[in-house]
Amino acid sequence: MRPNNPEAGSGKGPRPAVILSTLAAAGLVVLAAVLLFRHTPAPRPGTTPVSTVGDTTAPSAPTVVPGSAPAAVSMAGTNMERAASTGAVAQVQTSVNDLIKILNDPSLPLEERKKAIKALAQDGSPEAIGALKNALASGTDELRVAIAEGLGACASLDCTLVLQGLLSDANAALVKAAVQGLAQQGSPPAIAALTQLLYDSQRSADIRESAIQALGTIHQPGALDALTQAALNLNDEGFVTEILTALGSRDFSETQGFFQNYLRSPTVPSDLRVAAVEALAQAQGDPTAFLLTLVSDPNADVRNAAAWALSATEATGNAGAQLLGSLQAESDPGVRARLYQALGNQESYDVPSVLTAVENEKDPAAQVAGLDLLAKTLAENPSTPGLQSFFDQTAIAQLRQIALSGPTSDERMTAIIALTRLAGTQPALQALQYLAQNATDPSVLRAAGNIANNPPHPLPAPGN
Repeated sequence: MRPNNPEAGSGKGPRPAVILSTLAAAGLVVLAAVLLFRHTPAPRPGTTPVSTVGDTTAPSAPTVVPGSAPAAVSMAGTNMERAASTGAVAQVQTSVNDLIKILNDPSLPLEERKKAIKALAQDGSPEAIGALKNALASGTDELRVAIAEGLGACASLDCTLVLQGLLSDANAALVKAAVQGLAQQGSPPAIAALTQLLYDSQRSADIRESAIQALGTIHQPGALDALTQAALNLNDEGFVTEILTALGSRDFSETQGFFQNYLRSPTVPSDLRVAAVEALAQAQGDPTAFLLTLVSDPNADVRNAAAWALSATEATGNAGAQLLGSLQAESDPGVRARLYQALGNQESYDVPSVLTAVENEKDPAAQVAGLDLLAKTLAENPSTPGLQSFFDQTAIAQLRQIALSGPTSDERMTAIIALTRLAGTQPALQALQYLAQNATDPSVLRAAGNIANNPPHPLPAPGN
């Protein structure tokens, strides 16, 4: 702030003429402010004023009063007056009427109208919701879908009832939009409406599955209860699988009790037990300890699913020793392949023991999975004892042969992935160059060619 006295700090007192002129100027400023206050109308109800006083800095965030629209929405017809030379107050007002005009203007891009829809929904006043209802009754299908999605931003029961009514519409896209709107609301009435839709056997599978997915995104106890009860009560395995997937993606601390009881139940079919375990691959939190208990399940398919989930979960575990023990005891080659992958998602494991297991593998799928695990380890830790010589002398040739003539596409591509991890070494790069010229599998030929033509930087030498 500037000093009131222009000569402050100069060592001189103010002259009488300066004092008189200063007082006169101050009086004029006060008088102008009083007159301006008396003649400036108060903001209309349903408007949000944003003011600046004689400067060009950004205004502070406006206070949104009930019945007003967010000032962040740019409105056509906004009245903005700026008089910097006189220091007059400039006002920007956004009213519900402005928003309604945009909503009903078909000449505007849909994205602009969507902004108005969201603002009206957030406003929640009878005038705003009435305009949205009118547009729903007479608008194009595209606009109606946008309104249904936008109503999710409205927290009132009136909006929930509107969305619930749209669930009966003949337009499937509009029904799905209403489902999304209810999911965004996440209120108990919204959860009840989605649950009713889930159980409605007269509705299409697509619509019922959208209700399941919507409930899975609502982080409220009511949604969790609705899904767990449906998993136990519905007889359609397709729907139950969708429900298990929705439950599996939630925080594991919420769902652990359900999954423990579900997987222990003697009445749950084998394929649904597998679906439940696979669903935990997407769990928030760390399901590692629970999945480890399933790696020794009597059912090989469940063991396979548990090992796969351990390889796919975002949680990096410290269960290398337990998984290695399971690998050494496992007789099913498919499960062993998954266990190698699961070891790759652990912080550490005993490399010499895994190397011995890989050297003894007879099944191509398990062998290439083990080789890929060791290639990943070598790429990340070039100084790992014994690994570089193993790949140079034996494994590179094995991977090249599997990529060239492996029995399945998955095995051939896994071999390519393993070679790609080591493409910074000359033996692996030469193998890829050979495959780029001789492979018969188009996917292998393309992948090998991409790496051979754009080789990565060499891997650091062991010990560096």
